[in-house]
Amino acid sequence: MQKTTTKPDAATTPRRGRPPDPAKHQAIIDATRALFFAGSTKALSIEGIARAAGVSKVTVYAHFGDLQGLVRATVLAQRAEMTAILDQLPTDAPGLRRTLIEFGGVLMEFLSSEGFVTMHRMVASQASQQPWLGPLIYREGPTATRDKLADILAEAVRRGDLRAHDCTLAAEQLLGMWQGLQTTGLFSGGCPRADAPTLARRIEQGVEVLLRAYAPEPAD
Repeated sequence: MQKTTTKPDAATTPRRGRPPDPAKHQAIIDATRALFFAGSTKALSIEGIARAAGVSKVTVYAHFGDLQGLVRATVLAQRAEMTAILDQLPTDAPGLRRTLIEFGGVLMEFLSSEGFVTMHRMVASQASQQPWLGPLIYREGPTATRDKLADILAEAVRRGDLRAHDCTLAAEQLLGMWQGLQTTGLFSGGCPRADAPTLARRIEQGVEVLLRAYAPEPAD
């Protein structure tokens, strides 16, 4: 019987030689992110990214394995910056409202930014040529952000600060209330970006709806 072997994942397989240079690693991610937010299809080219980062293609491959590995690392870096606030704020009963509102502010600032809208349009235009791109960004971006929010809600349930509910669904509903029709309007060019007071009001009201909907049952 012929022995079947599994090819190691290029992004996780240890490489021989000198360890990757952290400065070059960050420069490559920064360049990729800048290209995405500029709506440049060079963000989907190892050669274009290498040129923007001032490194060789070999260096890019050495750090990230392939283009998908690089795009995933870039999305993870952006997500980590946004969700870091959730790890810094209190999540007990008095602090839960504040945490959700402050995170909503950070998230909506990003989702309504010109760079995000430009990137989203570019990704949509490349969906047929790069079928892996949309699912990767959806999985590591929106889905992971929803799951992070769901974990916070689940912890509040365990503490008794919220009654039991489908935390994943509730997190998705909260994200939907925050975004409303604005996201679709921005992508299509059909509406202007909401001003800061409008965004703040939408975020606070969405949080209030969620907290009231899943408030603990009153004691008998």
